Amino acid sequence: MRTQTPYSTHINSIQDLTIFTTIVEAGSLSQAARDLNLSLALVSKRLSKLEDLLGVRLITRSTRSLSVTESGQDFYEQCRVILEGIQRAENSIQSRKDEISGSLTITSSTSFARLFLAKIVFGFQALHPNVSIHLLDDDGIVSLIDSGVDLAIRQAVLPNSSLIAVAIATDYRIVCASPGYLRNAPAIDHPEDISAHECVVFGSPPITDWRLSNGQDTVTIPVKWRISTRSGDATTAAAMADAGLAYSSIWSARAELDAGHIVNVLPDWRSPERKIYAVYPSRTYQTPLLKAFVHYLGVQAKGIEKAFLREPACPKPALLSATDCAARMPKPNHPLP
Repeated sequence: MRTQTPYSTHINSIQDLTIFTTIVEAGSLSQAARDLNLSLALVSKRLSKLEDLLGVRLITRSTRSLSVTESGQDFYEQCRVILEGIQRAENSIQSRKDEISGSLTITSSTSFARLFLAKIVFGFQALHPNVSIHLLDDDGIVSLIDSGVDLAIRQAVLPNSSLIAVAIATDYRIVCASPGYLRNAPAIDHPEDISAHECVVFGSPPITDWRLSNGQDTVTIPVKWRISTRSGDATTAAAMADAGLAYSSIWSARAELDAGHIVNVLPDWRSPERKIYAVYPSRTYQTPLLKAFVHYLGVQAKGIEKAFLREPACPKPALLSATDCAARMPKPNHPLP
């Protein structure tokens, strides 16, 4: 491959070209100095230096007037082309800085990606067709910097203070189970009753102490379990398959609650609320694309949150036991998996 020859020139300052063209257009050194907010002595010195570098007289000066030489006129016309080209290049870069285009790599849990994020991404791309997004659904914690990830959706506390976290929504966990499991299970009207039940636990390491509050009292219940998962989807599926009680995120469980596939067995009790964050490496080099997506994500998540954080449709235990509640839930049209 042929190597391009470097440009060779005696002129090493764009300002010299700017000063020269301004002198020609202003018609005098003093007016050019005022237009450029420079001293008359500096303008005169830079013109003389430019002429010395080129080895040619560009402007003939007298005490009362100046005139542009033939060489000066030719040089002026070329300088205008150069300076206008530089201006166009700067304008092009500045306009691209504000353009919503390019690519993003985003990671989130499998269930959040499936239930919400994929649809949010598609909506964003409908508004910005020049954007491509690589969506990594992973229930583990991915290193943003090492993996080249631009944005992560997380609830975990940030171990690295250099990461920026923007709260986009609120989540909490509920204790839920399938109607089929509850028909043959011991009654459950208080968190202490959980100890008599089989449980499905979630996380790595799994959450085996379930913390619940009714707004006045907060309790932590150690649970016994036979199934452990790293996926909110798998946890909900196990609960639907009559495996036992699950400590599920309301975001992950809401659709199955509304469909009657699982029941909130302790409607008065829930985990303390936790924020869902959009996390990215640095605010310093936040691109217009990343900034726009984080804003769009926050708006969409808040809209979903209003629907998902409403009270699950099940009477309170004081009026109806969880077992009776389960018996009155609509039956699925097909056998549960």
